[in-house]
Amino acid sequence: MSYGKYTSKYLENEVLSRPKEWLIPLLYEHLLAHLRRAQVQIQARDFEGKGASLEKASDIVIELLATLDLEQGGELAQRLAALYTYFAGEILAVGRTLDQKPLIKMIEMISGLHESWIGAARTLVPTPTGASGGDSLYESRRF
Repeated sequence: MSYGKYTSKYLENEVLSRPKEWLIPLLYEHLLAHLRRAQVQIQARDFEGKGASLEKASDIVIELLATLDLEQGGELAQRLAALYTYFAGEILAVGRTLDQKPLIKMIEMISGLHESWIGAARTLVPTPTGASGGDSLYESRRF
């Protein structure tokens, strides 16, 4: 089995082993990882890598948008939809312009959202089970 297949299998197991309340924080973790990676790739002038990282980040934002229940979620879901739409547009703009200022702003905003989702998940499932690493896995992971 190749390294890529091992990585894919690991991520699949990680998703399947997390309680559902911890899936949104997981998406945010990966979103942040891809945005940070894109920032480093822009600095290194690795435009192919930047493109791949921003594409993965965009896919995650679309997934987050698709998970919203606008009927039951009310105003909060509507505000998140607007925010995710904003992120999608900014990711496209960064890909075209290579301007890191919007990227830095998004990373800061998403980091705050990530912390909020961790807090919400923790109130529902105080100690995540099913994945190795305990609680710190959900708080301090850096990809």
